[in-house]
Amino acid sequence: MKNEPPSLVPSLPDYIVLDILARVPRCYYPTLSLVSKHFRSLVVSPELYSRRSLLSCNENCLYVLVNSEGIPSDRLYTLHHKALVHISSLSDIPICESHVAVGSRIYMFGDYSGDVSSIAFSIDCRSHTLQRLPNIPTPLELTVAGVIDGKIYVVGQCRTKSTVMMVFDTETHMWEEPGLIKPDISSEEWEISCTVVVMAEKIYIRCGHDSFVYVPKESKWETDEMLDSKDWDGGSQCVVDDVLYYYDDHEECLRAYDPKQKCWGVVKGLEGLLAEMGRLYWSKTACFGRELALYFRQTGEEPSKMWCAEISLEKRQGGEIWGTIEWCDQVIDAAGPFDFRVFVSVMV
Repeated sequence: MKNEPPSLVPSLPDYIVLDILARVPRCYYPTLSLVSKHFRSLVVSPELYSRRSLLSCNENCLYVLVNSEGIPSDRLYTLHHKALVHISSLSDIPICESHVAVGSRIYMFGDYSGDVSSIAFSIDCRSHTLQRLPNIPTPLELTVAGVIDGKIYVVGQCRTKSTVMMVFDTETHMWEEPGLIKPDISSEEWEISCTVVVMAEKIYIRCGHDSFVYVPKESKWETDEMLDSKDWDGGSQCVVDDVLYYYDDHEECLRAYDPKQKCWGVVKGLEGLLAEMGRLYWSKTACFGRELALYFRQTGEEPSKMWCAEISLEKRQGGEIWGTIEWCDQVIDAAGPFDFRVFVSVMV
């Protein structure tokens, strides 16, 4: 109407608008960016995320890198209102071997083609932009990575087939040299399977049927025979509050390993989910803040469909861990087969 008063929002100073937007859940930012070009610039501005941090409004957001058959690049999705939403503004993401999250960034290392490589990238999950990082000083293949105190430990094999660990400082964006060499791991074992998790400021490397533990503060290697008693590798594992979780397809249960107690257990309270959904196929776990996301397909379903269950965890007296299903729903139904390659929880 002609007599309608103009909106007050455009007349507000930016610092007030930023203060308001910082308190709004991030899942609404895509909608807010449609208000105007000015809002679109504000919701991706560093000032907004600095304000969110000061107000303790940061949120854990789950990101997933997905690869479709025949496409030579990854696509980025985020969990939004119980559905995976494609980040269409970021395309042609290089297919890398190892990924970790530090703050609001996803760091990626190595070339998935299988040859030694020095490439390194990061994705800024605030602006959804890709950045090239300084090359790995020693080109590596079959890399895995873990992070402690802002330093990323990238482990892989160099051209001589020695297992080398390189350290990248996310504050200075510099590589620390020389690389550490772990002589006890054969190239044959490394090529079978290699996985890294971080618990209680220790780096746990699963290689073949054995685990190797590196303690950065003491620059020493350890072993953990109890951890070796289960087949927790294969990319299906995650760590929540320094406890390792993975879904055991054979026994159809969610297992948990406490490195302080050095014991395995089974997460209780999930019997209803397993009874309702039947046998879970192609299951993977992901850390989602202090909760756990269990991704899976149902046996007999099309390979283009994927389900997710968000599980809150509680350690009860006596050390038992119980899980509560917060929600469970189908989160994606793609046009064709796809591979959920990487799950990372990012603070934004």
